[in-house]
Amino acid sequence: MQRSGLRLLVILGSVLAICSGTYVPISQATVDGVSIKYADKEFLVKQKFFFEILRHLHQPIAFEEYLPYTDRWITDPSKYANYTEVSEFMRSYEQGLLRKGQIFTIYNYWYAKQTLQLYRFLDNALDWDTYYKNVVWARQNLNEGMFLSALTLSVLHRPDLQGIILPAIYEIYPHHFFDGDVFHDAANRRAIDPNYGFHTNKRYNLAQSNYSSSFATQFYGEGSLSYFTEDVGLNSYYYYFMMDYAPFLGGDKLGLKNDRRGELYLYMHQQLLARYYLERSSNGLGPIQELTWESPIATGYYSMLRYWNGVPFRSREANFLWRPYDPIKLGGLKAHEERVRQAIDLGYVVTRDGQRISLRTPEAIDVVGNLVSGSVDSVNGDYYKMIETTARMILAQGDYYGSASEVWPGVLMHYETSMRDPVFYQFYQRLLGFYWDFKSYLAPYTAEELTFAGVEIKGVSVEKLVTYMEPFDVDISSGLGFNYGAEQSTWNFSVYARKQRLNHKPFSYVLNISSQVAGKAVVRMYMGPKMYQLSQLQYMKKFFVEMDQYTVELTVGDNQIRRNTRQFYYDIRDRTTYTELYKRIMKAYRGEERFVLDMSEVHCGWPDRLLLPKGHPNGLPLSFFFIVTPFYPPKMAQFSSFDATYTCGTGSGSKYIDALPFGFPFDREINFSNFATKNMIFSDVLVYHVDGNQTNESH
Repeated sequence: MQRSGLRLLVILGSVLAICSGTYVPISQATVDGVSIKYADKEFLVKQKFFFEILRHLHQPIAFEEYLPYTDRWITDPSKYANYTEVSEFMRSYEQGLLRKGQIFTIYNYWYAKQTLQLYRFLDNALDWDTYYKNVVWARQNLNEGMFLSALTLSVLHRPDLQGIILPAIYEIYPHHFFDGDVFHDAANRRAIDPNYGFHTNKRYNLAQSNYSSSFATQFYGEGSLSYFTEDVGLNSYYYYFMMDYAPFLGGDKLGLKNDRRGELYLYMHQQLLARYYLERSSNGLGPIQELTWESPIATGYYSMLRYWNGVPFRSREANFLWRPYDPIKLGGLKAHEERVRQAIDLGYVVTRDGQRISLRTPEAIDVVGNLVSGSVDSVNGDYYKMIETTARMILAQGDYYGSASEVWPGVLMHYETSMRDPVFYQFYQRLLGFYWDFKSYLAPYTAEELTFAGVEIKGVSVEKLVTYMEPFDVDISSGLGFNYGAEQSTWNFSVYARKQRLNHKPFSYVLNISSQVAGKAVVRMYMGPKMYQLSQLQYMKKFFVEMDQYTVELTVGDNQIRRNTRQFYYDIRDRTTYTELYKRIMKAYRGEERFVLDMSEVHCGWPDRLLLPKGHPNGLPLSFFFIVTPFYPPKMAQFSSFDATYTCGTGSGSKYIDALPFGFPFDREINFSNFATKNMIFSDVLVYHVDGNQTNESH
């Protein structure tokens, strides 16, 4: 998730013929004194394959070169690292997996188990020939949603596939991002106009929505947030985070625990809620509603989404009552929550073998996070169970162990649609009670822990903050049926769905620091509610969003640090569309141009457009907070175990700048007698929202 000033963006990688090592898919040249990395031909072969195999996922494979491999998988045991796991998957396949065309959700026990088996089947291939032929077979014969999940997990986690980029999830599965009427309109237009989708002028290929407003959440003003909660970039961010750290993956092989995955899980959700709170403030909405298992859920939700097969996503009535729901499942969830709560209060957790691990050290937040998320890296998942998964199943009125005829998923049962539903935020606010309970047992930071001796922030100046709405077109053509028998190419077929989205004008700030010492330091920047008096911070600290984090080299004397939003540590720009990126890959594949690994594509970052909340025409008052700390080296030096030019480094253990807790210094109770140190500063700012579509000069 995290990013440096160089912007750690996932770019393009490849697969070595022997998949036991990590292949670096580059050649290198120096242009005007700057080192440039290029994708080589072997990489481009693999990248071309993934883009083609995912095109029109719900239709049979139509690329002739892959058709010979659709009827069989590679049976030679010597082609696999662990043939026992391969055999296990094949037994499940023979007994019957979720069929093609049926609705898939990762929050179903059987589907998740089958997905894990399929992932292992792909993961165990020892060479590219075995791997890609098995992918072709799985693409043709297995459920589309399950195949996509397993393939994505494989690309994200195989060491030899690091850097391979997949089309954006909202272009592979556009039905999970746009209302069903958009696809209905597109289908009608295609029936009338044979050139629809092929017009050179893009505006003639737009699919329209019949709805002038969102009906999804017409309760308590929640619908006013749809531009944020339905943003394709925001929902993609969450999807890829959950796939990077899928709860059923982990252990020593993948090393996800090296990334402080439990702490990261809790902090990521805490940051999402803080950002959501600021967006609510922009729209005049109050705090997030409390979710209890005893009171009805006031906010109903009608997503207006339809699956590829036409079935609507399951909805929830307003004032949803718990009483008719299975009391055994609900009682079990309450018991699982109580076990974690008791462990935090008692100050220790009991492992599977009966050992006690203290929960009174700062590092133990990682243990708590793994307990709450129910990941395989939990010290005792058998006892503390999967709170998140069980809760999602209950909130979606589903059955975790249901069969295909019984499973009717709502948006909470997919990573990429969860954030559309107001109850997502209500539930995670409840879940984060464990986070804050744990932190309450840690002593407040001392003056020595907060202070940077000899360093003082003299002042900060921030340029005017302006947001605006702009139209954004997404290529949804891969979600529409295509006649491969016609003369026209699928790569010239583009249908777009348009949404209004939030954006902001780039801005810079200047930080003036006086230092009596020279050396490496770390700057953190946060955004939160306007602070009228420092004592408010005890409550408001949980609503501060970390915007930026970076290292600086201080010199003795005055230091002036200028920083632009284009440099921000966590932020990424828009993805290149499926078709356009494919055409670039093919030009490089044919030798017409070189494919530069320039960090322009990524799956693991916060959308730059959503850096600021919408604001008000007259200015939404907020506070920026800056703190400069000494450099505390992490256990593994940043970037020391992965190449930041083409991978996110998930599971590397060397993603982070320093060793301080996530959220420092807002993650603990505050002792106001020593909190306001010279190396920190609050700055009042206003976020202005302007009407009408504005041109962002930097684009």
